[in-house]
Amino acid sequence: MSSQRIQFFTSSLGARIAMSVMGHGPVIVRTPPWLSHLDLEWQFPKIREFYESLARDYTVVRYDSHGCGLSDWSRDEFSYASEVALLREVAANLGLREFALFGYDLGVPIAISFAARHPGLVSSLILYGIPDLPRRKSFSEEVPEFFQTLMREHWPVAARLIGSFYAREADGAMLEMLMKLNCRGSSGENVLSAIRAFMYEAEFTDLLPELSARTAVIHRMADYISPYRTARELAAGIPGSWLIPLEGNAHLPYTSASEALVEAICHFLGHNHAAAGIEGASREEPASREAQGNEAIFRREGDFWTVGYRKDPFRIKDSQGMRYIAHLLRHPDREFHARELEIRCAIRESASAAVTIGGDEEEMEAAGIHLLGSGDLGEMLDGRAKSAYRRRIQELRADLENAKSLGDVEQASRLEQEISFLARELSRAVGLGGRDRRAGSLAERSRVNVTRAIHRAIDRIFDHDRALGELLRNRIKTGVMCAYRENDRSAIGWEF
Repeated sequence: MSSQRIQFFTSSLGARIAMSVMGHGPVIVRTPPWLSHLDLEWQFPKIREFYESLARDYTVVRYDSHGCGLSDWSRDEFSYASEVALLREVAANLGLREFALFGYDLGVPIAISFAARHPGLVSSLILYGIPDLPRRKSFSEEVPEFFQTLMREHWPVAARLIGSFYAREADGAMLEMLMKLNCRGSSGENVLSAIRAFMYEAEFTDLLPELSARTAVIHRMADYISPYRTARELAAGIPGSWLIPLEGNAHLPYTSASEALVEAICHFLGHNHAAAGIEGASREEPASREAQGNEAIFRREGDFWTVGYRKDPFRIKDSQGMRYIAHLLRHPDREFHARELEIRCAIRESASAAVTIGGDEEEMEAAGIHLLGSGDLGEMLDGRAKSAYRRRIQELRADLENAKSLGDVEQASRLEQEISFLARELSRAVGLGGRDRRAGSLAERSRVNVTRAIHRAIDRIFDHDRALGELLRNRIKTGVMCAYRENDRSAIGWEF
């Protein structure tokens, strides 16, 4: 176990700056994600374990920015330039001549700015949890005035809300730790100033072509704070960068499955941290390299699909047709009514759906959705299902009012999504005067829409890979009933 050594120096602006050094070996400097506290972080087991894992083979340097943590909180000017200057002073005080720079969340733009301005000091650049920087909305549109007031006047309350938003996957103990870190890491006014400066008042993407350091952009494919496409677009703008996607939805580096991130960092820096390091780190996306060893791949990664069969995979933008095809591939030789296929894929997309449709018709019947058979398909929702939906909406509305009164923004958003989903399903099932709509009236429209969507998706696949396009055209049956016909003599093991 590595021990943390905290030391202080006085910056050129006269501020006391706290920095920590731990471990031995090549140096990794972590830029502050704004809210940091060297002392409190060390008391939180998951945060401490994350940095200790890196410190087994590297010297890890962390510091609290001016206005944050153990450093002086009195600060008037917030800008990239001031952060770059402070990082330069940290390196000078430690006598660092070359080091790897690691930035996550709001530390990403700081790391990029420093690497562009001081290329001789940065040997490698590691960017994780890329923030989804808004470029069309103003600060007040993104952070409503009432929440700005809450941050200024009731920072502990606002800090708890921010903690629960940024670490939805965290357990109760970890969430309590993060709330404490947020409350004691800085003042609400300082946090507001930092967010405004680092996310709304400066543009760092113009610096991307100037980066000369070896760069790894690491991002979790289901990150709920920032979409995967943000990392992909960032990596595309950096010459020769590596894009390393990781499984999971965690935005912070240490709350969930941090071992995979440590492995990715160590592999990129040239040290295989474990006997079996991560596979696929290259100047192409690892997903592409992985697929070369498998027979076939049809995997969604954010807004794109990685698709391939017996040759180098390619990427296609997400669409309804791609989702329908994926569902059919997962269930070879099984027929799905076109309307059923629409509903199953829609529910798969909705994380807050009230009804989770599984793999057999009994579950569809239990949900009150009758879609199979010929002729009149019956009521879209039976009386029992409609009553259950209405009761659930009433319960959700009561919960929504309670969440709003408590200021729980995340819970309120989730409840509103579920209410919207149930209301849409009810509106589809009930016509004018409260009369039930028959599913048969939608059967033809579903047949046309699903068939058209699947054929369009196959045409796009054909443009990339003629052989795969022909295979899907031959094996996928569309119409009222849709299916993917497996060939026993040449069954394909699709990886999803």
